[in-house]
Amino acid sequence: MPLQIPVTLESKLKLIKSWGPEVILKCDCGEIPSHSMWGQYPVAKCPVCKQMCQITVQDWGIVTDGS
Repeated sequence: MPLQIPVTLESKLKLIKSWGPEVILKCDCGEIPSHSMWGQYPVAKCPVCKQMCQITVQDWGIVTDGS
C-alpha cells in the first residue's frame, strides 16, 4: 500500500520545486517518504541506518486543501 501523507498543495509544490519529485526510499528500515534530491545527492541513503536505498518515484503527498 502506498504511503499517504496529508499536505497542502502549496507545501507540496514548494517541496517538489526545491527538492525534486516525491520518492519512496526502501531499505531494511522500511519505506520512507522523501524527495529525489538527485541534484544535491546522487546516492540515496536512509536517514536512519545510512545504507543505500532502492528509490521508487511515487506521489505520497495527499493534497488536503481541495486544490
